[in-house]
Amino acid sequence: MPAESTYRYTPDGTLVSIDEPEPRLLVADSWLAKEGHVRALHLHRRRFLSSCTELAGIHEKTVAPFWEKALEKIPKTGLWFPRIELAGTVRQPAFQLRIRKAPPLHSTVRLIDCHIADFRKKPRHKGPDLDRMGAIRRILLDKGAEEGILTTPEGYILEGLTTNILWWENNTLCSAPSAYRILPGITGKLVQLVALRNNIPVVRRKRKLQDLNNREVWAVNALHGIRRAVNWACSPFRTTSHVDIGHWRNALENFNEKI
Repeated sequence: MPAESTYRYTPDGTLVSIDEPEPRLLVADSWLAKEGHVRALHLHRRRFLSSCTELAGIHEKTVAPFWEKALEKIPKTGLWFPRIELAGTVRQPAFQLRIRKAPPLHSTVRLIDCHIADFRKKPRHKGPDLDRMGAIRRILLDKGAEEGILTTPEGYILEGLTTNILWWENNTLCSAPSAYRILPGITGKLVQLVALRNNIPVVRRKRKLQDLNNREVWAVNALHGIRRAVNWACSPFRTTSHVDIGHWRNALENFNEKI
């Protein structure tokens, strides 16, 4: 199978291969497919269907058959990073599927302050802002970073361009307040669930980048799982590494579901 293939869902309920996908995204969702398994696949389904309804007025009964057809296309062996999409416009929507080879996976990440105003139009939904965030991330990659952190106008931490940001304050797992403009990340939710199952306090706190000095900081998403922030020349804070990240990464595997 090629490194990337794209399909469009047709009115007769089939997926056909296309060379030029519709570039305008209304909704999207992606995950790591490893040997035919995905972490908390049902949560990705719920988020995608909910966004299709909220942003485009498309009922779950219309989306569900496309979802099932898309899952059938995903390879059941190897590492893949598929993306399921509602593209086009509200008046002329199009369901699409991109089957992509997974990029190299990492357990560490170099973070940088984006130093830009929060530009996102629909931060609680994945899709509408992906292209802009991808373009900014490519600029940051040229600077040596692997992920950028977005903040409020007052400087409080929101999230990463493609990740939720978590950090440790003593033995408490922390994240930004839910009232902030933040994507409801699936992996972040799973990490917090692991913490609660182990009687580890989980709290939401307003913090600026400098407040994370000498804390352990994680960037989490569906592709890499948990990545520990490391110290480097452009890091906005100095980090530590006192938590057994291997234990937590293994714990996430318990949420795997068969495609």
